Amino acid sequence: MSPALAAFLRPSPFALKFATKGVLAMALALYAAFFFDLDRPYWALISAAFLQTRPMSGMVVEKGICQVTGTFVGTCVAVVIMGCFAQVPELALGSVTLWIGLCIYGASLTHNNLSYGCVMAAVACMIIVVLTSSAPDDFFSVALARLSELSLGALCAVVVSALVWPIRVHDHLGKLSDTAVNATFRYMALAFSMPLEADRAVNRDTDGHSQAQLKGQQRERMAMLEQMMTGLDALNNLEIDAHSARYEGPQGKGRIRGVHLLTRRSMRLYATLKALHQLRHPEFFVPSQSDDGEAIAPTGEQNQTQTQRQEAERFSQPTQDLMQRLGAAFQSMADNQGTAQARKTLKELRGECLRLSRGQRSITALEARLLFSLREVLGHALVILQAREVINHPGRHQLRQPSMSWHRDHGRAAIDALRAMAIFSATAIFWLATAWDNGAVAMLLGTLFSGIFVSRGDPAPIIPMVLKGLLLAVPSVLLFGNVMLSHAQHFVPFVIIFSIPLFLGLIGSVVPALAGIALPFVVFNILLVMPDNGMTFDVAYTLNRSLAAGIGLIVTIIGFRLIPVPGAGWDKRQLIRATASDIRELAKRSTERLDSWFGGRMGDRLLRLARHEQTRSREQEARRSGENASGLPDEAQQQVLGMPLLTLGLTGMDIGRGIGFVRRELGNDVPRPVLHALRELIHALADDYQRCARGESPTRMREAGDRLCEVIEQHRTMSRHKQALLAGWLTRVQLTLQSDALRQQRS
Repeated sequence: MSPALAAFLRPSPFALKFATKGVLAMALALYAAFFFDLDRPYWALISAAFLQTRPMSGMVVEKGICQVTGTFVGTCVAVVIMGCFAQVPELALGSVTLWIGLCIYGASLTHNNLSYGCVMAAVACMIIVVLTSSAPDDFFSVALARLSELSLGALCAVVVSALVWPIRVHDHLGKLSDTAVNATFRYMALAFSMPLEADRAVNRDTDGHSQAQLKGQQRERMAMLEQMMTGLDALNNLEIDAHSARYEGPQGKGRIRGVHLLTRRSMRLYATLKALHQLRHPEFFVPSQSDDGEAIAPTGEQNQTQTQRQEAERFSQPTQDLMQRLGAAFQSMADNQGTAQARKTLKELRGECLRLSRGQRSITALEARLLFSLREVLGHALVILQAREVINHPGRHQLRQPSMSWHRDHGRAAIDALRAMAIFSATAIFWLATAWDNGAVAMLLGTLFSGIFVSRGDPAPIIPMVLKGLLLAVPSVLLFGNVMLSHAQHFVPFVIIFSIPLFLGLIGSVVPALAGIALPFVVFNILLVMPDNGMTFDVAYTLNRSLAAGIGLIVTIIGFRLIPVPGAGWDKRQLIRATASDIRELAKRSTERLDSWFGGRMGDRLLRLARHEQTRSREQEARRSGENASGLPDEAQQQVLGMPLLTLGLTGMDIGRGIGFVRRELGNDVPRPVLHALRELIHALADDYQRCARGESPTRMREAGDRLCEVIEQHRTMSRHKQALLAGWLTRVQLTLQSDALRQQRS
């Protein structure tokens, strides 16, 4: 049985509860709208339907507040527009066009339900102006009715969500945090357990199974990618959903701070792990030859082949044994080891790292840096466990954690606003030219969907699904809305008949593959039936209204085709430019909150790059022709495994954290030559970071780093141990930038 058919014939208990709650909320809203004799009760229905898409209590409350606030603001703007241009409909519609552009611009820059509030401000203003442009005398009554209907629907949705099978946001956040932490620990277990290249070489030389070894290596890296994407996806959902927890009691703010802490530390952990994995496995990152055919020697050895053969000699045997123990420990933690035992294990391993770094006198700068990074990893893991505990039990801990600073792409927001204005203008011109009564439906749908799709990275696959929902809703409305409802003489049979297609649509919306069709099916059933106290059952009127809805959707599709959403290339350029700018800003900011400022700004960028990486991986996997004749993974699959976009983000995070470490160790009283050399290094790192994003090798940082080390040694502003850590970090960053440049060339 297909999943689509099983969703209706064998629905899950959650699907039945979800559909029942949605129908109850809409029935309550319809009854209240009939009771208060509101002009258009179906707006209360639509309001309740939109709020029930995420039925968790806190989310419904937050979305309801944003909806009512947006509607109120849109109503106030409509008052101003009609007060100025009531006698000139063309100027009134022009003003609405500008307001829609401003709202969609704000929706593109904001997140969560604030974006939905901006869309509702645009829709409310448009509805009021369009409906009253031919009868300005009824303006205030229409505006009050729209505000009352949408507010009533929101109130009914909140009541049903809180009283009928309530689902709490904090339970949802707890499950997401468990998923994120366990995926992160599994990623760490795979990273530390992967054997070194020297061990692989021995196995190949003795067994002669080079192809099998290579395929095993690719499977290991594929498993690491899967765990990282699982963790990042859970972190992304945590940040999106966490703010709704504030509406579920006084402990909600503590959970929000725990989510911010978990996200930041996980991002730092991934950046440090990427650097550690690169130190242990340079063969995964560094090309064998440069562009001019000469061997690359990023770590100072004679050539890359010698680097790989000397991998076992790079770190001492106790250090290698410690990393193997780390892999086993993190795998045990991911397998639901108790939090107390996990914290004890992490502290013991951290103490072992400290003993190794202090007990070996002949330790190299690179190994010193590796042991320091291992201590950082274990420290981050301890904080991650605490953050998960805060999310589940906020009353036991007190945190002061600032929120993340979201990345705002003003260029993309301007494109989204321009597209929404063009779609509304096209439908408005069509309405004015034809004087079609139902032309307002086309304007409504164009405005609504051009705003809702702003939050999606690529809405192109979703819009045709919305059109399918409309096509399925038309026969449903003709049967239930025109034939069967005409025989309903009382409210109860009316609601029962009207709820049948709504119930089926809500059941289908639980299945991700059907949600893009099922939810529009529900909305169009309401819009095409338009239940009110004076409704008619005219088939011609239903078809006329369906045609208007189809025109609005077609214009929306054309708008997204002509003015497409900027893709991964645009986002990559914007994110890299913003990251390089923040790296340069690190030279000016105070050291007190340097890590929190930079980490907060990088968190959202890493999540965006991770989403693009997921999309890119799926696209390349779909294009992949499989394995070649020799049985080895082809070039496309190797590119999928490379993660070039996410790697750039992790490199930026690692560079920023390294700069913060150097500035803290130098302190505030820094000699002028050291300060000048540090600023030169920071600007060189930012420039080389942008160069590697374009696929070019770094050119400035090695010289700037050597100059800083010389000046620090002359003025003795760092201890010998810290100087060794700085030298190891500079060596590792040089290797990282070279490898990232290669990834960009291959991608």
